Amino acid sequence: MVGSPRAARRGGSLWTRLTGAFREAGTPAPVVAPNSLEWRVDPDTETWWRLPPIAPAGMQEIQVRVPDGYDFARLVWQVCDLCRLGLVAKIRVTGLWQHHGYGTRMVRFALRSRGGYSWSTTPQSEDGKAFFPVVAEAMGMALPAQPHRCEHMRAREPRFSVPAQRIDPPPR
Repeated sequence: MVGSPRAARRGGSLWTRLTGAFREAGTPAPVVAPNSLEWRVDPDTETWWRLPPIAPAGMQEIQVRVPDGYDFARLVWQVCDLCRLGLVAKIRVTGLWQHHGYGTRMVRFALRSRGGYSWSTTPQSEDGKAFFPVVAEAMGMALPAQPHRCEHMRAREPRFSVPAQRIDPPPR
């Protein structure tokens, strides 16, 4: 039985005995890369990806990923340059990475070069209700939670059919 006095007399847990056997034989313990649940905020290991729209007013996406490919931050948005409308459809930043500026940087990326556009968001979660007013004020614009789409944005299209493109992270 693990943890029993008898196991302790034999040299401890099975794992302790196995790793000890490796060390005694001169073989180092194996190095295991962390999985996505174990990564911590580290700008040197993250990568930024963009999935461009396949139609002029189609959905597009930014993903920020850790080395094992898990996207801990994601923004999905739409822009119609003809009607000068923008819509933030979905934003997510996973727990450990919240409050490190990822949401703001992604929104700033989506809004770049689109001064004078009218922006809106889909209905917001509790986190979104706290986030969007702060971002809107910082950027000097409105981000109401009533989605406004033009006929170009409503056109049905396949979501994404082009590969993601690696991009440089937006400035902090």
